[in-house]
Amino acid sequence: MPATATTSAPLEIPLNKSKIALMSIGSLAFVAAGVWFIIHPTIRLFGNKPNPILGYGLGIAAIAFFGFCAFYLIKKLFDTRPGLIVSEEGITDNCSSYTFGLIPWTDIAGIDVIEIGRQKLIMIPVHNPAEYMNRQSNAIMKKMAAINYRQYQTPVSITANTLQYELEDLYTLLKGKLAESKKL
Repeated sequence: MPATATTSAPLEIPLNKSKIALMSIGSLAFVAAGVWFIIHPTIRLFGNKPNPILGYGLGIAAIAFFGFCAFYLIKKLFDTRPGLIVSEEGITDNCSSYTFGLIPWTDIAGIDVIEIGRQKLIMIPVHNPAEYMNRQSNAIMKKMAAINYRQYQTPVSITANTLQYELEDLYTLLKGKLAESKKL
């Protein structure tokens, strides 16, 4: 009996909507704190004398950063697409703030895990990073991808924070699929 190639169905990993909702609430709380700093700029911070410039600065920074986070997270709450798709062709990421579409296994140079603070990320070095950075249509996202590339030698990273999947299990799955693809 001749050997036949078998293809497995793509694995679709859903977004974890409850985690996303909690992160949205947290981001909105920090936006509210930023508004409070702007309304009360002369509050004593760290026991020092009142400094309205610091109060306004913290308020504006909190509103800008956490407002962006809240916008992204609330948008993800209503996203019906899977957070991550792992298929014979490659990885399709929809769980990050910026997505790259399909990343073919042939473009992937390796898969690593790094820890930043207490946050673990799966880093996916690609053979042609400029192509992936240029896939970003939003200037802010393009800049974030470029910063990622400068710091970690790849624009592509995946966090399991917004997925219904553990990071270690995802790392093992992706390493196995990459090794499988190299054998073909």
